[in-house]
Amino acid sequence: KFVTLRTSKSTQPSSHIPSNPIRHQSKKLVAGGNTMSWSDLPAELVAGIADRITEHADLARFRSVCPSWRSASAEHAARRRTPLLLLPSQSYSRVDRCLWSPADDSIKETPMPAACGRSFLFASPRGWTLGVANDLSATLLQPFTGASESLPALPPSFHDEYEKILRDMVWDRSPDAVMISAGKGGFFCKLPGDGGSWSAAGSSQTAAVSSITYDDGTFYLLDGPARSVTAVDAATFAVTAVAEPPDLVSPRHSWCTPESTLVVSSGELLLIVRTHLLFQVAPYGSGGLFKVFRTDSRSLAAGWSEVAGGGIGNRALFVDHLRGFCVEANGLNGVRRNCVYVASSHEMVNDDYGLDVYGRYTVSVLDLDELTTQDLSYGNLLNCMCGRFWQWPSWIMPNPH
Repeated sequence: KFVTLRTSKSTQPSSHIPSNPIRHQSKKLVAGGNTMSWSDLPAELVAGIADRITEHADLARFRSVCPSWRSASAEHAARRRTPLLLLPSQSYSRVDRCLWSPADDSIKETPMPAACGRSFLFASPRGWTLGVANDLSATLLQPFTGASESLPALPPSFHDEYEKILRDMVWDRSPDAVMISAGKGGFFCKLPGDGGSWSAAGSSQTAAVSSITYDDGTFYLLDGPARSVTAVDAATFAVTAVAEPPDLVSPRHSWCTPESTLVVSSGELLLIVRTHLLFQVAPYGSGGLFKVFRTDSRSLAAGWSEVAGGGIGNRALFVDHLRGFCVEANGLNGVRRNCVYVASSHEMVNDDYGLDVYGRYTVSVLDLDELTTQDLSYGNLLNCMCGRFWQWPSWIMPNPH
């Protein structure tokens, strides 16, 4: 039996994410002579269609049609809520950029027209990416929708002859501004960025900065070696609070120098202090270190308290050189609970030519239940490299908004 479907309006796919999730409810279809709305489609049919959608932006458009479609596709969307690793490209003139999935070691090329010519790409957990060219011109990119926003050129101090400062810079964005740092102090630019400029962010200008994280109206600047946190108001860019470092006895061996990662999660700040690839270089309890400290994000002055056992529960922590962020292990997205996913890269030299230097990418999983380290740098990820000036990979969440 054939069913004829027709709509009262054009159903060509939109080129952008709908701003009103309910706007498609007015469209009608005719099935077997009966008029019904798109929201009346059976939930199992909607779920089956959602399972066949491969593009994140297409899935977001699909789920914006009406509440019933959003509900029926919730399980499929949960499976897609897994961080992807944005890999620096060997050719910066390319439009397509590579995203690696830790769930199945797959690599997908994603069109990013605005990234063409951008030598450096820095991802974020909110889906936006910062692209910077050699002349310090900067652009905000949305890999999942193709959207972009121009920014002013970065301050001249962000560039040295080896581009190391630019490679190591950190950033994050609020809905209304972007904050960046090249290692000391923070600079901000209000959005939209066309015609604007970068300004120093209050007294934070004197502080060392190893990561920047935005949450709920505040930028948090971490001084990694000192393990102190400075809170900067995202509207006024004035320093509002400082969290002094927690009491901590560091390992005696220099090769066990702890690394610090700041995570904003559910109204609290988590400070993760660990030795590099903890269980790979030293067994737990014999020189290695992993501790978790917490504080209320609204009262940094109250100080840090240590989390008993050093675990993070049903969450997973994703860490790169920019920041760390938590993802719930929901049983559908393939994320392992109470684990730390660490992404990095290292420099290699081609011995056949001597001066041919390139970068390889690594991902290790620190399991805090089993106290073990698993190396995920195999297969497709092992075959990827950056051939110009090796850079850091960065985690990005599929968030097409």
